[in-house]
Amino acid sequence: MAVTSLHRRLKKLETQLTDPSGLVPHTQKWLEYWDRQHYLFLTDQDKKALQYATVEVLHAMFKYMDDPASLAGSIPGLHGPPRQG
Repeated sequence: MAVTSLHRRLKKLETQLTDPSGLVPHTQKWLEYWDRQHYLFLTDQDKKALQYATVEVLHAMFKYMDDPASLAGSIPGLHGPPRQG
């Protein structure tokens, strides 16, 4: 019974530490998830992809777009000069 109570309390705490994606903000998985959502939105594949994005997400995405691994940052003409490669 104590384990069930502890599990329930941990789940509640976990929901307070995550954003609408269910991921912990500023982790690699979180950045990759929101980068993918940003890419889907910008390429008109899913206009609701950023529906639950927070201001924190948008700030992180603008920084992450410079990373070569960024899907959204790889869209030509979107952010700075076209990428070589």
